[in-house]
Amino acid sequence: MEKITPEEQKKIQLKILKYTADICKENNIKYFLGGGTLLGAIRHKGYIPWDDDIDIMIPREDYEKLIELFSVNENSDYKLLCYKNCDDYYYPFAKIVNKRTKMEELKFNDIKEMGIYIDVFPIDFLPNNEKKVKQIFKKYDKIYKLVAIQNARCLNKVTESKIKLFLKKLLLPIVRKPKVRKMLLKKIDKLACNYKDTDKVACISGRYLEVEIMSKEYISDSILVDFEDMKFTIPVGYDEYLRKHYGDYMKLPPKEKQVAEHETVAYWRGEQ
Repeated sequence: MEKITPEEQKKIQLKILKYTADICKENNIKYFLGGGTLLGAIRHKGYIPWDDDIDIMIPREDYEKLIELFSVNENSDYKLLCYKNCDDYYYPFAKIVNKRTKMEELKFNDIKEMGIYIDVFPIDFLPNNEKKVKQIFKKYDKIYKLVAIQNARCLNKVTESKIKLFLKKLLLPIVRKPKVRKMLLKKIDKLACNYKDTDKVACISGRYLEVEIMSKEYISDSILVDFEDMKFTIPVGYDEYLRKHYGDYMKLPPKEKQVAEHETVAYWRGEQ
């Protein structure tokens, strides 16, 4: 298979983002650039120079609507992957992939249909009670750690404690079963969908756990900003969001931290 360079990967990601944004606009679905993609839009008007992925956030109701739209409208180039439609999928959020490409994430087990992708995180309401919020994130962390046991190509590389490594190897035959993994991911969805129209929201499946919590006012509206040579929507509360995630976000990190986070290799599938 023909290998795809990092720069070509970014061009493909941008096409996926544009396609997704167009679907959202046509179907009155609210979406926002999120995470490092939002930071890149504000600080660099595009990718953070050393970044290698694209993240968007979508309120839960619209997130489910987007999954349904992809399921009933077959496209030759793009597919939305989630645990509901992909037996070997192990993420608690969706990815929209280019079906003509194959992506291997070197630290994680292969997903058969994985291609070059953008990440799609659902935004969920949280209870106003602080204790209940902490319980939700604690439960999420425990459940996803079970899922993550199955994800890693080599448990030895991601487990420092010998005792934890032993316990994970005992659990591996159980959590490796597709039915068990799907049950755990359903539990995460159920955990995230218990509240409606409260004061707080979060991408519960985001990497920063409780740092993901934000006021619902942050996403009450959107504005258009430049990202590379196109425009996409970001939350009106982007400044508060970025400060919470990155502190003084307009300041570049030290050189040693200016590196890509993902270890991936991508190829074209078949003839192009």
